[in-house]
Amino acid sequence: MLGLVLLAASLAVACREERAEPTGFVPQSRPTAGAARSFLLGFSSIPGELTEAAYLETYDLAANHGEALLIQRPPAWANFLPGANVSRTLREQTLAEQRAADLRGLNLVYVLDVFDPTARDRLQALPASHTGLTLADEELRQALRADALFVARNVQPAYLVIGHEVNVTFEQDPDAYQQFVEIYSEIYDELHQTSPETQVLTSFQYEELLGVIPWLPPHVARWELLEDFEGRLDVLGITTYPSFAFAVVRKVEPFYYRQILDHTELPVAFVSSGYASGTGREGINASTPAEQRRYLQRLLEDADRLGSPLLIWLLAEDLSYATGPPEDLVANLGLMEVGGLPKESWPAWLEAAARPHDPVQAEQNRLAQIAAEAAAAEATATASAGGN
Repeated sequence: MLGLVLLAASLAVACREERAEPTGFVPQSRPTAGAARSFLLGFSSIPGELTEAAYLETYDLAANHGEALLIQRPPAWANFLPGANVSRTLREQTLAEQRAADLRGLNLVYVLDVFDPTARDRLQALPASHTGLTLADEELRQALRADALFVARNVQPAYLVIGHEVNVTFEQDPDAYQQFVEIYSEIYDELHQTSPETQVLTSFQYEELLGVIPWLPPHVARWELLEDFEGRLDVLGITTYPSFAFAVVRKVEPFYYRQILDHTELPVAFVSSGYASGTGREGINASTPAEQRRYLQRLLEDADRLGSPLLIWLLAEDLSYATGPPEDLVANLGLMEVGGLPKESWPAWLEAAARPHDPVQAEQNRLAQIAAEAAAAEATATASAGGN
């Protein structure tokens, strides 16, 4: 699977060891210009450098140039097994993140990444007492339930993602996937009772959903997997990194994201997205800064067209420490270089961030545009028929 999936999980966990204390934030003034947008903008909490200052800077960047921050970790299984208590470390870490986000006015997107990113057919970070077990084990099922409720109760995130890129698990172990579907369905309603305003979902890796990852066996699009969560998704969450499949943006078909509307009426949330700005190892991500800009501009247009509620870009800044496999494949997904020098794509992000976040007005604009396009198409068809 994608190297950046490993990065998003393992490095995010490592960086969470740094306390996200809320002090010292000075908000920047942000100009307001342009048409309203429906989607919250934001980044993940993965920093450009492995320091406390860099980790806190991810919060600042998200607040100054967006409204949302993605935090990702594996379930803290050992804290929620029978007879266990939530550790002081987990409680303080969770509350510190929540306070830091609140201070900055950030909407948290909280991901409990259940399966191992290096092998999505097995559970991630299991304690030694449960090594090798699956979600068929009742203790692990209840531990996942308790952890999800702990997050809902203490963080009350805007979005709570239980399980990440679960269609990859389907491809590798359908039984493990089905076990997850069952426990997810069991806890969905409880999460809403605990935090009514939280949007609850799981996520799908979009390139794998379509079967277009070059180094994996091709397959038909797995749209039927959405039916497994029918009535249990508040939004459809996807992660998407097309530079792993398409070297240039023009090779990404025009309706790459818009085709989703043919298969669901749910709002489409971009839980994580990215496009490389340079060539990676063995020719993977054979991209350029200009291609990254073109992709970002198109992604923003598609988010408008879809009326998306959320758009997270994985990395605000390139990673200084991702020098070896597999992390090196995602080192240049940032919109800024190491040290904060803006890339060609950064002005496009700033332009989007300057647009007012007003979902109601954005939806009115979207529907008006669709109606105008339909009327123009009808007029063209009528004129063409009359000419014949």
